[in-house]
Amino acid sequence: MNTPADRAVPGIEIINVLEITPVVTAHRQTVLRTAEFEDPRDGRRFRCGYSRRKQDNYYSPPHRHTFDQLRFCIEGKTKYGPMRLGSGDFAYFPEGVFYGPTESLSEDLASCTIQTQGPSWGCFPTDAECAIAAEQLKGRGEMDRATGQFIWADGRKQDSFEALLEQVQGGPVQYPPARFRVPVQFHTESFPWLASQHDTGVMVKSLARFNAGGPDIEMRRIAPGATIAGSRTEAHRMWVVFAGSGDCGDRGVSEGSFIYSPPGSQIPALRADEEMVVYSTGFEKR
Repeated sequence: MNTPADRAVPGIEIINVLEITPVVTAHRQTVLRTAEFEDPRDGRRFRCGYSRRKQDNYYSPPHRHTFDQLRFCIEGKTKYGPMRLGSGDFAYFPEGVFYGPTESLSEDLASCTIQTQGPSWGCFPTDAECAIAAEQLKGRGEMDRATGQFIWADGRKQDSFEALLEQVQGGPVQYPPARFRVPVQFHTESFPWLASQHDTGVMVKSLARFNAGGPDIEMRRIAPGATIAGSRTEAHRMWVVFAGSGDCGDRGVSEGSFIYSPPGSQIPALRADEEMVVYSTGFEKR
């Protein structure tokens, strides 16, 4: 019998999320453009979002997740409880750690979000599973998207995503022990650009690495005509284009492009036609 490691290595996937039709979320009062990726060998899933929008009075109550979340504020300002993210700020919301409430603080917002399983490999439902759960909850209460809560028929209030997650799992949510007291925020603009030791015309910001298996986080700036050489990856690697354009192998990439390379795959060369800024994060395979 074949083991997961014996299965064929999935190919590289490239999706520009800005080209996806926005959809109303199943549990919040917001509209998002998202793409999902999955490696069937170890079950690693990614939900990736990239948005440019006007302030829409978005709000979510204090809550926590059974998975990890990474957010990069490209433009504008957003409040997460006592934490404020401004342009160039990055935040890591580890599994099991409370954060929020979340509110928009500026008229124009641009942000990037990546969600995936944390070190405990807790439940991480797909958008389709959440949509089915929302349908199943109809008639048992009201999904109050404005407050981010599900109000049960008996009047009990619950975080709307937690209610969906319980429906997906078929029972109460078991949150992993929090490894961090609060989410981690850092100002990427305070990190210096350093010349790459491997690629001419490429500058690097090594930002952070968390846990034994990631995420590790870095940014790269590619000069026009310069290239990040192709390489083999042994981790789940996600690249996001924040600015500029170019190509990855034989595929064009530009702002909003996500490039996913699963473990064992060969990442094509990434070349810039105009100066390109990319963000990269990696997670070890299970």
